Amino acid sequence: MYRYAIAFLGGTLCLPLCLRSLPDPVWGWALAALLLFSLLRRRFHLAAALAGLAGFWWQAAVQLQSQLPPALEGEDIILVGTIDDIPARGPRVLRFPFRVEGREDAPLPIAFPRRLRLSWYDPQQAPRVGERWRLRVRLKAPWSFRNPGGFDYEAWLFRQRIGATGYVRDQAGERLSGPAWYRPAAWRQHLHEALAERMLSRPGGAVVLALALGARHGLTDKQWELYRVTGTSHLMAISGLHVGLVAGLCFGLVRLLWAVSPGLVRRLAAPRAAAVAAMAGALGYAALAGFSIPTQRALIMVWLVCAALWLQRQLHPLNTLGLALILVLLHDPLAVLGSGFWLSFGAVLLLVLFHLRLRQAGPTGSSAGRLRRLVQAQLLLSLGLLPLTVLNFHTVAWLSPLANLIAIPWVSLLVVPLTLLGVATFALAPGVGEGLWSLAGLAYSGLEWLLARLAALPLAGLHLARPLWTVVAALAGILGLLLWRGQHRCRWALLLLLLPLLLYPTPRPPAGTAWVDVLDVGQGLAVVVRTRSHTLVYDTGPRFTSGLDTGAAVVAPFLRTVGRTAVDTLIISHGDNDHSGGARSLIAAFDPARILYSDPPAPAPRARPCRDGQAWTWEGVDFRLLHPADASSDRNDASCVLLVESAAGARLLLPGDIEAGAEYALLRRHAAALRAEVLVSPHHGSRTSSTPALVRTVAPALVIHPAGRGNRYGFPHPDVTARYAAVGARQPISGCSGALQLQLDRPGTAPVTIGHRERGRRLWHRPDPDCGQPPSP
Repeated sequence: MYRYAIAFLGGTLCLPLCLRSLPDPVWGWALAALLLFSLLRRRFHLAAALAGLAGFWWQAAVQLQSQLPPALEGEDIILVGTIDDIPARGPRVLRFPFRVEGREDAPLPIAFPRRLRLSWYDPQQAPRVGERWRLRVRLKAPWSFRNPGGFDYEAWLFRQRIGATGYVRDQAGERLSGPAWYRPAAWRQHLHEALAERMLSRPGGAVVLALALGARHGLTDKQWELYRVTGTSHLMAISGLHVGLVAGLCFGLVRLLWAVSPGLVRRLAAPRAAAVAAMAGALGYAALAGFSIPTQRALIMVWLVCAALWLQRQLHPLNTLGLALILVLLHDPLAVLGSGFWLSFGAVLLLVLFHLRLRQAGPTGSSAGRLRRLVQAQLLLSLGLLPLTVLNFHTVAWLSPLANLIAIPWVSLLVVPLTLLGVATFALAPGVGEGLWSLAGLAYSGLEWLLARLAALPLAGLHLARPLWTVVAALAGILGLLLWRGQHRCRWALLLLLLPLLLYPTPRPPAGTAWVDVLDVGQGLAVVVRTRSHTLVYDTGPRFTSGLDTGAAVVAPFLRTVGRTAVDTLIISHGDNDHSGGARSLIAAFDPARILYSDPPAPAPRARPCRDGQAWTWEGVDFRLLHPADASSDRNDASCVLLVESAAGARLLLPGDIEAGAEYALLRRHAAALRAEVLVSPHHGSRTSSTPALVRTVAPALVIHPAGRGNRYGFPHPDVTARYAAVGARQPISGCSGALQLQLDRPGTAPVTIGHRERGRRLWHRPDPDCGQPPSP
């Protein structure tokens, strides 16, 4: 069975790994014919691979065809539908998936998305899962920041089968009907409200909520960073470990109680009764978790093992895992796009292979031997999952084996049982249930304190950014080591395949050259300039009312992805949120050696004002501030203006949000210094900036407009793009192209730029042909 599972998984991965768009539908007939041929010729492994490919193709095609018509984007429409999951509460906002049933004011187009993700600000009454509502909404097609190392929000939406996002236009929608009482989601909502009301303000309360219901929105960024550094993030999800624990507890308890009654044993053997109880317990806990991928896998495996016990059959562990994989992918082929799928199945595969090797070695009777095997299993998990962790999170948690040796038993044997006992007793005795939840929260608080002490150790979490081939080589080495039969010493040489993952050198620009990255932060600005040994960050993008901070979500992951662990200079051009919103999080993460800013308040106590005349050189690359001359300008015109020049004389000009007055002041003081090959347009391409005199003087070959897709200001303005077109400049828009990477090397040439949206495009990234084309005057 496991060989068929490998073939099925390989077929499922063909389209997302190899193609940037779905094939023409006519190839579907060829695929169907080939599948039928392989079945008739009894080539079942080929048939399994083709079936996996067909399943993903079908699901992806259905999702990609459910697109918001361009005519409805940004328009108010009235929809009727159902709240599809427990709303996540943020500051002044609720977010929830909405299952569309129809449109109130007109028929729905056939291809209209049936599942939406909506935000509702300051609602007069909170919606509950399962309720039907009539809502006036404004929608947009899936679109997100596209940067190296950044979270692929479009892939997440695609995986969740969400075809559009938007927000509710009225504070008071119309509730049409309540939820059906028999829906598990309604029970989850009731428990969620009870837990949130009683526990979120208490120590460990957010973790109890996450372990009881899989609702992790109460966890803070600081907590997630702690779990990432210590390698314990998996404990914050209702994983297969927890489902297996519940199933085991139900099995043991029912078998013990059943065996006490001879009458019950005569009717049904105790192991069979215990198997039924284990299946019911696993199903109930998976329902509480909302049937996430790890719980689906664990539930299927528990049911298969219990079915084998009922039928008195022996199942090979690899076959059980393989069948679970096939069933998960049959249910949801898009699951392969999520890191949770790979980490969940990868961890279980490693443990199964380890178990098979131990079975060959024979049992160990001593306590010391059992402890040694437990330590070996944890070391194996940390080493085996290292490639996937580096690929997904760009981090190596060296303390993960020690942290998990402590945390897994602590959470599994103390926190989870107390939490579930609280859930079980809350309906009958709310005070008892609340007390048990409080004990679970206090127990976890002690563990979190210990994890914080471990995370404070030097090099607790090391950031690594590695290409895909090094990850594949490392995985091949680890699996080869586990699958090698016998005890030949040469098999340990397979660990050499891990060396590229650990020792691969990070690319760096040659001396005298700068690499420039204009990141995609929507309607805002964030630029990273790298020399051979130094890093400068110019602006950090916005912080949104939702709590999203581009300093933490975009700039910091990018720096880690390109192997930069320190920021030598941070320049905040001025205090507007779209330029400075991410400063605090970036300062907390990287503690820049020097911070320059223009207008108060200072982003940090040791920050210093930027002034005309400040200059320095890194590895032959010159940096010079040209503005402001003093502190008399207003906010936009006080922007720090930075000129970067390579050793060969190629120039980049970063003018912030200066407008016409400051541009004329620059021309009076530094006209000879303003010519540059690359210019980031002043004030995002506003009509009040980019005066004809500045455009003629700079005469850029490349102008990058740091503007968001479909921004409400209409940036870049058509008059501005016409001025730059008159001097022959290319004009990409960062919010459309994604992050733009260029090399500042030789003067007189336009650097080649390919946006990350095109370079990293996958089949779920829907193109917008109108975005990125500067508007005509």
